[in-house]
Amino acid sequence: MALKGAPEKRCLLIIALSASTVLFHYIYGMSHVAMLEVLHRRLCYIPIVLGGLWFGIAGGVWTAVGISLSVVPFIYLHRDMAGGFASGELVEIIFYLFIGWLTGMLSDAQREERRKNDTLKEQLRASERLSTIGELFAYIMHEIKNPLSSIKGAADIVADQSVGPERKLEFSALLKGEIGRLDRTLNTMLGYSRVPLDLKACDIVNELGKVVSLTSTQAEKAGVRINLSSTETIRTVADCDRMRQVFLNIILNAVEAMDRGGELDIVVRKVDDSSVDIAFGDTGPGIPPERMESLFRPFSSTKKGGTGLGLAISKRIVEEHGGRLLVRSEPGHGAVFTVRLPCSA
Repeated sequence: MALKGAPEKRCLLIIALSASTVLFHYIYGMSHVAMLEVLHRRLCYIPIVLGGLWFGIAGGVWTAVGISLSVVPFIYLHRDMAGGFASGELVEIIFYLFIGWLTGMLSDAQREERRKNDTLKEQLRASERLSTIGELFAYIMHEIKNPLSSIKGAADIVADQSVGPERKLEFSALLKGEIGRLDRTLNTMLGYSRVPLDLKACDIVNELGKVVSLTSTQAEKAGVRINLSSTETIRTVADCDRMRQVFLNIILNAVEAMDRGGELDIVVRKVDDSSVDIAFGDTGPGIPPERMESLFRPFSSTKKGGTGLGLAISKRIVEEHGGRLLVRSEPGHGAVFTVRLPCSA
């Protein structure tokens, strides 16, 4: 039972109830009606229990003491009554004190438990805030690392004297695009907010081609050959920058997985009139079965220096587009990551 309001109001209520029960005691205490004799004694427990619930052991015991002292004159006046009247009233006073103490003790224990729970909840919230800050920091590092890798690859080609002017011009444009994406990522993180999707018409094959060009230098150094194939031009409504981020994460993961070289086949095909699959199949060592369950879980990377955020971020972006990120793998026979997106007819 609880009463909203200041402790003073609760004290006044307990005093009023105590006075009422004592008055009832004096008026009907000598009644020969059995029901009234039982009732007048039991009513005293109400303010005692409330005192214990609201003010702990001190509240329960002092309320019991107050009521007991108030009925002592009544007991003294009728001390000569037969039938053990006085002794019965004294036993009742002992019960008043015991109930006041017991109720207060239980209330204090519950209050202490609640205080501990509140402390634990606050510690948990603080821990979650620290975890969020750590996750945000790792996310920033991850999102800076990938564009920097692409920028380095593009800069190497631009600086290569053997590369023709047209190819240099192409990679200069890609270089500017990646710098712009890096700038947008930093602005997003500085604002501590998730930028809504910038949806527009997106040529999937064209966007894949840009990412393949950006990663070609890194792939060649790793001895990985990237093959992109598509039977038709496929358009969808998407955030092109975010989708390039997804493709970049998957391609770089595949290249890093094939540390002894290999091939990455990227196949784009329509599943039906409403969806398209972009499959990334590598010839790496595959994914162990025990790793599959935590594959898209943040901070679960097995790579040295990895954040474990790449696939988690990619999965979230794909799902924000109304799609799915699927994976199948057989240890020793590579892995296939499939981005399934809704597409235009």
